[in-house]
Amino acid sequence: MARKSVLGKGINALISEYPESTQDDHQQIAQINVEDIEPNPYQPRTEFDEEQITALSRSIAEKGVMQPVLLNRAGHAYQLITGERRWRAARLAGLETIPAVVYEIDSRQELMEMTLIENIQREDLNPIEEAEGYRTLIDTCFLTQETVAQRVGKDRSTITNLMRLLQLPTQVQDYLRQGKLTMGHGRALLGLEENREQLALAQRCIDAGMSVREIERAVKTNLGGSRHGRKKGGRPSPTPPSDPMLSSFEEQLQLRFGTAVNIRQAHSKGRIEIEFYGDSDLERILELLLHEG
Repeated sequence: MARKSVLGKGINALISEYPESTQDDHQQIAQINVEDIEPNPYQPRTEFDEEQITALSRSIAEKGVMQPVLLNRAGHAYQLITGERRWRAARLAGLETIPAVVYEIDSRQELMEMTLIENIQREDLNPIEEAEGYRTLIDTCFLTQETVAQRVGKDRSTITNLMRLLQLPTQVQDYLRQGKLTMGHGRALLGLEENREQLALAQRCIDAGMSVREIERAVKTNLGGSRHGRKKGGRPSPTPPSDPMLSSFEEQLQLRFGTAVNIRQAHSKGRIEIEFYGDSDLERILELLLHEG
């Protein structure tokens, strides 16, 4: 059986040496008994579609496993790094062995990093699974958002926006896991302050089949009637004008800062509101504001 020593090379070396669809001279593929393989506790995927597994098993039974799984040797057994769906489908198809690239990683943290980053890069995770993967990398592996963004090849604002979804009520997060709501729906719901309001609008969105734009308008309507409904002293606050130019500016600013932005105008004056969620998010926005051009 082929072994590969990867200790001391760092997680970047581990990832860069195994591109998605190419194999170099350093990779040796072994046939490993499927019964000697066990799932990885750091696997970010928590939902496995049984119908997809069954369809994949039929394909594997006919054509075999086209791409090897990644394994870590743990004593006399092997732990999956990536490829759990392929492994499950291979077992269902009755295969005795599966092609694999085998690593030997003794560091728990390095194994966790590699598993999470490889799966986030390669697998079709739902938004909550991906967000939880980022949170684990930051909280358990002690990586910064900037480092995580570099490791997975995404903008830092993307990481921030995904992690914000974890602030939603558990039921709304379940809707995102199940694909009943998209990430765009989830981001719009974050504009509401109360969990009960978020949950109520989420259910309304599912029942009525609302688009992301429709739920964004519903959130703004809700905010206009509650959070921004009255100033101190009971006088109504200015209602945001339905000016298409201001709406366009709001959208551009939201893309720029990766968070909700509202432009409030009354007569010849107004204000721009940029939402942030926690100290790190505020720091990120301030960096963007203070280091332009």
